Amino acid sequence: MINKPRILTLAAFAAVSSVFGTPTGLNNIPTAETIDHRTVAVQFFSSFGGSNQFATSGPGKTSDWVGFKTGWDFKPLHLEWGLDSALGTGYSGPLLFQTKARIQPWEDGMFALGVAGVALTDTRRARDPFTYAMMYHDFHVVRLHAGYGIQTHGDSYLFGVDRTFQVSNRNLNLNADLVQSRNQHGLITAIGAKYFLSKHIVFEGWANFPDRDRVSLIARSTTSSPSNPLRPPTS
Repeated sequence: MINKPRILTLAAFAAVSSVFGTPTGLNNIPTAETIDHRTVAVQFFSSFGGSNQFATSGPGKTSDWVGFKTGWDFKPLHLEWGLDSALGTGYSGPLLFQTKARIQPWEDGMFALGVAGVALTDTRRARDPFTYAMMYHDFHVVRLHAGYGIQTHGDSYLFGVDRTFQVSNRNLNLNADLVQSRNQHGLITAIGAKYFLSKHIVFEGWANFPDRDRVSLIARSTTSSPSNPLRPPTS
């Protein structure tokens, strides 16, 4: 018998870009940044509203995820890797692996190659991995991000902009990004913010505005170990 709810969930999941959870980045895009050497960051995040890459429970239902990432420095190469997975009684998993390597080829700029969404479990339900190249330049007024990602029926240009402000002696990062969806026939604009509650706790949230379908919201918290603070973006 055909499992109709499962088919609808997978169809909604396939309609958006699959840049999964833990790569250091903005809202729906990875960036050319990596987490600092030997810093371990644990992330919890939830999806609300319409379809997006985290809406594994289906549109209109809350989906919860957990993940972690860490960094290793092999100067001049900087490596990041991590794991993440959906939680819940319905569609938990699959366990997804991500990694990227970055260099700094010019002052105030970075370049990275990475892959996300590599399923280590439940591979029949998972999409193909998302491989990407990203670069950014810090103009000290804003940082601009640009790149391209490759995935079966999910290639996408990746663009973003962000700036960090001081609010009550804490860092507030405002950002926006743009990705393609529906096999390059659609667009998803996202607007978000990251607030550094302390050196070790960051809360972020963003809204996705697809050219079709409902608006969706993502909330995520990131916590690092006491000996390794989280570094805010520089601009």
